Amino acid sequence: MKKGAVIINRIWLILGICCILFYLAEGILVRFGQSMLFIWLLAGLVCAARWWLWRRAWRQGREHPFSRGVLICIRVVLVICLAFFLFVESFVVSWAVRKPEAGLDAIIVLGARVNEDGPSGSLRQRIDAAAWYLRDNPDTMAVASGGQGNDEPMSEAECIRRELEARGIAPERILTEDRSTSTAENLANSIALLDGRARRVGVVTNDFHIFRAVCLGRAGCGVTLSPVPARSTLPGFVHYSVREFFALCLQYVRGELAFA
Repeated sequence: MKKGAVIINRIWLILGICCILFYLAEGILVRFGQSMLFIWLLAGLVCAARWWLWRRAWRQGREHPFSRGVLICIRVVLVICLAFFLFVESFVVSWAVRKPEAGLDAIIVLGARVNEDGPSGSLRQRIDAAAWYLRDNPDTMAVASGGQGNDEPMSEAECIRRELEARGIAPERILTEDRSTSTAENLANSIALLDGRARRVGVVTNDFHIFRAVCLGRAGCGVTLSPVPARSTLPGFVHYSVREFFALCLQYVRGELAFA
């Protein structure tokens, strides 16, 4: 057994343990909800299975558990999948760190879950980013967007409006759109509510979500939105950036995104 192969196999084991621990931390401590949480558990189990199969093969005196042809196919598929994943994630990450354009006519604050005790962590981050932008740009209007779920005490739009006013934003600067149930509806209904009063429009959402939101706006509303990303926590960004990969792929296949 080559020493380099042993080290690589142990790295797979470490990766598997890290993925499983991240899954447990999210599910028990951070509580991100369903949001494709199982991906981390699945990734951890795959890495652990890889470690176990190679270790078992070495104990039996073999170099690897598969025939050479099968192993080459596995490696090619893995490399292609990894390259595609990194390509998509490069857009998610690069858009997440973009600086907002100053002096926009209006910003659309996308809704997120409202808890019994107030906005969820994601929604609070969006509200904070919107309040910061509105204070720095006093001529900019805001559209608080988001309907009310069955388990929410009020509409997401109403929660956003109240929180912005509590942060010193004048009520006359805030419009509310409280019927949407998805990001695409958030954007379409908000653009319709502005009714041509704003030519330069920004969208406020979490940093990991900003790229998909802009692409949805281009496809569904025919407008180019300026990103106003709200900073997330590091664990949240890691988790939801992975989720965005699958969401982007799915919505692209459905024809719901426009990249240019």
